[in-house]
Amino acid sequence: MKRILFLVSIIMLLFSINSTAQSTANPDTVCAGSNVYYKIPSAIVNSTFTWGIKGSGGTITFGQSTDSIRVAWTNTAGIDTLWVVETNAAGCKGDTAKLTIIRVAKPTAVFDNSALCFGETLKINFTGIAPYSVQYTLNGNTVNQSGITQNPYSVGGTAGNYILVQISDKHCINNTLTGQINAIIGTPLNNLQIQHD
Repeated sequence: MKRILFLVSIIMLLFSINSTAQSTANPDTVCAGSNVYYKIPSAIVNSTFTWGIKGSGGTITFGQSTDSIRVAWTNTAGIDTLWVVETNAAGCKGDTAKLTIIRVAKPTAVFDNSALCFGETLKINFTGIAPYSVQYTLNGNTVNQSGITQNPYSVGGTAGNYILVQISDKHCINNTLTGQINAIIGTPLNNLQIQHD
């Protein structure tokens, strides 16, 4: 049993060393659907570069063979590996540099309910990673809230027409929201008393 545990420990250690050796930087988190520039800060003059993406989540749209490229990432969440090889003027190739790319989905925001009892508050439910910033209008007036960590988030108990405009989370901005709600706040109920009839 001890021998098996020892072998498993060695295999895990080798795997972690191999995994670390494959990457030249920490993972990069990007918003799905974004266009992102990448560059080699220490490029040698007259070198050429061969770039590639392992995975199907992105397309190099500019700069292939140069030290700076643009990548159009797909609209879906996922993980890819961006790699590059430098070839100097003498034709000598360097090691492959790799960067793990984590594509995260754009955050969303929706109102939870349109009919509220007196004293209740309208709330917004978020997807994504806090902290959040949200922009909405209330009866045509713009309201901006940032640094939000609560989910759902209360926007108050004022009756009126609320329209979501934009939401951002830790990584992404989504300005294509379609949420609209006409919040109706109920009137206070009578202070009931029971009496013998």
